[in-house]
Amino acid sequence: MSNILPFNKTVIQTAVRFSLDISMLTLNQSATFRATLYDVEDKVIDAINVTIEGDDYTKWSNNDDYVVEFISKKLGFTRIN
Repeated sequence: MSNILPFNKTVIQTAVRFSLDISMLTLNQSATFRATLYDVEDKVIDAINVTIEGDDYTKWSNNDDYVVEFISKKLGFTRIN
């Protein structure tokens, strides 16, 4: 085995869908969701925590589509369905 200087290898993975699970909820204050990203073969390629708080949490109310849109925008995704 040969030693080398640190070498950065970049791997590009393409996410085509995501799912959301709530990982923490503080009533009347905030909610943290885990956004799990999947590739075209439905393999998990990443998981990202996103917190909604303050006015954004209040706007959530009982409309879960608001959460999906909020997290999509926060992560820079464009929804197609």
